[in-house]
Amino acid sequence: MSPQIRVVQCIQCKMYQVDFVKKSNTWQCKICRQKQSLLKEFFRGSAAECRVKVQHLNLERGMREESLNTGLFRKAKQQREDEEDCQDEEENTTPQKKTNKWANYVDNPTETTKISAKESKKTEELSEAISMNLKKTRNTGPRSSKRSAENMPSVTKKSCSKWNDYL
Repeated sequence: MSPQIRVVQCIQCKMYQVDFVKKSNTWQCKICRQKQSLLKEFFRGSAAECRVKVQHLNLERGMREESLNTGLFRKAKQQREDEEDCQDEEENTTPQKKTNKWANYVDNPTETTKISAKESKKTEELSEAISMNLKKTRNTGPRSSKRSAENMPSVTKKSCSKWNDYL
């Protein structure tokens, strides 16, 4: 007597699969490894019949999902085109004057007059004087009384340390 085989559907991945009939009503999905109890048995028969039935059911499920996805894609594309058409119509029908919101809070710009050659020379002299003062305030002497690294004695190394190569 050949073993009885049944067709079941996984709860998580929704794939139809072939499973041996057992005393316990639990089975494990071969695709997502989800352990689950038997909710519905779609077909029972020989191994060859069950394989054909699983192929047919998975093909139908795939076609349904694909048609649903293409339907959703078409619907989203149509909505997007409708929104773009509405925006184009609004832009064409109601030309609005674009104003800057900050213009209410900012003072009106004052007219700039041309700076004469004398004024430009004065500003250059002032900038040079300021930079000269900054140079005078710098301390040109030695920064500290500490010894430089060149004059410092080398660190005493222990010969038993494994880190000698890295110091």
